[in-house]
Amino acid sequence: MSETTPGPKTPAVAVFDPFAGADPAVAALRDALRAAGVNAEITSEPAHAVAADGLVVVASGDAAEALRALRKAQVDRVVGQRLAGSRPVLVVGAAMDALFERGADGAAGFGEWPGGVDKLAAPVERAEVAPAADSLMLEGAQEFEFNAATGARDFELKVGEFIAYPKLSWAGEVLAAVENGPLWATRFHPETSGEAGVGVLRNWIAQLG
Repeated sequence: MSETTPGPKTPAVAVFDPFAGADPAVAALRDALRAAGVNAEITSEPAHAVAADGLVVVASGDAAEALRALRKAQVDRVVGQRLAGSRPVLVVGAAMDALFERGADGAAGFGEWPGGVDKLAAPVERAEVAPAADSLMLEGAQEFEFNAATGARDFELKVGEFIAYPKLSWAGEVLAAVENGPLWATRFHPETSGEAGVGVLRNWIAQLG
């Protein structure tokens, strides 16, 4: 009698929701991740978010309100705990602003990167992103949906401060994406960016092992 070899395990991804279902980007990103082939579930439980194979944090709309909600839900601690163990995290949209030391209104961010974000002179709705050299996230210059009123226009880490310097991708003068070891972040929304966004999600899923 022949034995069957178990197939590869489907990664479990937690999509954190500190907004009590009020932000449609959370469900949209969960659905996009499921379509890309992972077992994605929405959670507001820190323990679940820490234990999952991958964690996704997404916010749309006002970045200052998102930061307050993320901090209240202890997402900064969840992200920090996962990164301490080199476990994959994807941060999307207005939630990317929270990773810096300060938000556009001066409020304290998570402090994963120095510096802060600013209110943009004009909101970025949709823009072409120029990928970083050797990017694992992006495959050539493509357009993505942003809907961003705030963002980083500088990245204050100096090259000598990191052994492996983060890979930075830009949309003009606005920082569009960062690949920083197990931490990936996009100021754009892959879940509403068509095939270009699907490619980003698949490339992140490939990092889950």
